Amino acid sequence: MERYIFSQGVHMKRLSLLLFMVVFIVGCSSKNKELLNEPPLTIKMHELQKYWVPTQNSISFSNNFIPPQESGFVKVRILIDSNGEVFNPVVIESKGGWDKFALRAIKETHYVSTEFNFKKTPVFVIKEFQFSAPTKI
Repeated sequence: MERYIFSQGVHMKRLSLLLFMVVFIVGCSSKNKELLNEPPLTIKMHELQKYWVPTQNSISFSNNFIPPQESGFVKVRILIDSNGEVFNPVVIESKGGWDKFALRAIKETHYVSTEFNFKKTPVFVIKEFQFSAPTKI
């Protein structure tokens, strides 16, 4: 009988450890929720530099992205939250089949607030991406 109680205690410890690991993994893998210090403003693209600037100016794509053969553009509405993270990208207009490139660029972009945006005001803005057709060799 003592052996059964000891065995049951070991199983409980293993079960507790397993549950802890599952909760930890799920918590770490969950998508961040946007942080809004105040209600977001809707601004024009030329006003964005008053609030937020990107941390990088260019993005490169891996070889598994095959570009369309024509030039085009994509307009994407995004929310930049109070941490400078981008949420809710929605393609509102596009031409040329470049949507996945624009959405990938959005996903890779992080913003920092400007010195004028000390409240870290979140914003909705429409970003436009222009793409040129690849040159043929």
